[in-house]
Amino acid sequence: MLRSQLALWAYTSPTTSAYPPLTGEYGERIEALEFTTVAPGGFGDLACILKLPDARLPRPELGLFSRVVLRDGLYTCFAGEWSDPALVLDGATGDYLLLSALGGGVALRDDPDDSAYNSATTAQAIIASEFSKRAAYLALDADQSAVLPSAPANTFTPVYDGYNLEEILHDLMGALGDYVWTVYDHPKNKDAAGFPTWQLHAHPRDTTTTNYLALGADILSWRVMPSAQRAYNVVQVAFVDPVAGPGSVTVSDPRLSVSGAQNTAPFRRRKLRRNLGRLPLTSAQASAIANAWLATYSNPTNKVEVELRGIRDANGRPLPLHQVRADANLYVPELAVRGQRLSAAPTPGVNQFWIAESSYRETASGDVRLTLQLDNYADRAAALIARLQIADEARQRTRGVYRPVQSSGAQQTGYCSIRYPNASAGQVVGVGLNFVPILSNTPTGLSFTQITATNVSGAPSVTTGTTTPYGCEITVTAAATGPVIWTGKYTTIGA
Repeated sequence: MLRSQLALWAYTSPTTSAYPPLTGEYGERIEALEFTTVAPGGFGDLACILKLPDARLPRPELGLFSRVVLRDGLYTCFAGEWSDPALVLDGATGDYLLLSALGGGVALRDDPDDSAYNSATTAQAIIASEFSKRAAYLALDADQSAVLPSAPANTFTPVYDGYNLEEILHDLMGALGDYVWTVYDHPKNKDAAGFPTWQLHAHPRDTTTTNYLALGADILSWRVMPSAQRAYNVVQVAFVDPVAGPGSVTVSDPRLSVSGAQNTAPFRRRKLRRNLGRLPLTSAQASAIANAWLATYSNPTNKVEVELRGIRDANGRPLPLHQVRADANLYVPELAVRGQRLSAAPTPGVNQFWIAESSYRETASGDVRLTLQLDNYADRAAALIARLQIADEARQRTRGVYRPVQSSGAQQTGYCSIRYPNASAGQVVGVGLNFVPILSNTPTGLSFTQITATNVSGAPSVTTGTTTPYGCEITVTAAATGPVIWTGKYTTIGA
């Protein structure tokens, strides 16, 4: 039995109506335990060893997709579902169960779909729509009161062809600025087995509120790593406006000289350029993202990894290590930045750090440790691997275009021109317009932005006909006898 006396509850999934949940408590059988929380994400993963006298007997509550809850009294340390329950036979120790689980947020990965938004929609409305589409089977609580409670007014017209909910949340939090999402236990709602449901939280990242305190006696070790990966004082964001087309915005640290000389900036001019691809953004939205990145990177901060034997709340009262969660702040008074005076108060990036990951480990021998990744992941190799994975996924799935077919809901904008050398008054002239790539659906219409027009009558001056996913015909009417010229841009509607 573990010294912490944590209770490990396992029960069959409450999403099935075939039979009542089968429940078992295995806290006394744990010989080794590790679990994490991460931000973004919430509950991360859990692994444990269970030594049972009859390990080979089937236990539905320990089977694939059954639920697991690790609790300290009424406090939920971890909640998720079994993902890799393994029966192991070892020559030295005999039969035992090696169980692995993923946190409740894993349910967000279950259902990539072809959702589309043809009109500008707020982030919270997009999330609500995605929840509604999956209402019959999504394993998360339907309560969205913790999703962007500040109701940011920014609107977007994204295309999420083949994106799952986790990817959509990552996308929207980045588009809003410095936001984060997590999945933790609901404070009130329970599932059919009586355990807390999984609730989605999304909000601006808070780096100022002190949640935990670690004194010198609480610290086993630390690693402080100022990183050039997080030191930029010019940020340029490339984007595509759904109406105006491609654009870019650039913001700079005002401490730099206009020429780019360092002046009073803490380091020389270093530029970060990010291409947001085909995420439809306005110039104002792209500027907000660029300014959020500039605020994060223009003053050097540290990546910190700290290993703790004890921890306290903001008032200095001891807390169990297993109650520490990601998406909170740790204040370490003793941690002074090299070459600087120690701040008298908690200062973000100096002696107070946002928790990106917590990793709790405990063995039956009584060894208990908590490792925290603060402000950003200190593991450089893991960070580089993660970036390569993201880049590879982006290469395989270009936003807005799936194979040779435009994704459902993705507006197509292009150039079109009609010229006729000698038309009579009232004559209708036109051309065929070819959509490249092919649209997923027949558009409900096209909107036009005129560039030039000569001898064209009527309002609107351009009409469409014989519309298909491959193209359509566009026509104008001559106002008088003579040459007809019309040029402009088109944008599909409802494709």
